[in-house]
Amino acid sequence: MKKFELNLDALIVVILLFILSLGMNFVQYRLYSETARENVKLQIQGQLDQLNLSSMQAYIDKMNSEKGS
Repeated sequence: MKKFELNLDALIVVILLFILSLGMNFVQYRLYSETARENVKLQIQGQLDQLNLSSMQAYIDKMNSEKGS
């Protein structure tokens, strides 16, 4: 029967790798959530800009048609 041994150095390395991977996951999650939040804000702003542009274009067209009449 073989005996399984885990050296203290190997255990420390495994624990450090685990902690580092958790830290990297946290950093990536924070970056993703900030980027996703900014993306939503930009999409909303784009929709508002499009509505404003359509409204202004309709007003310009109305003024041009009244002027031409």
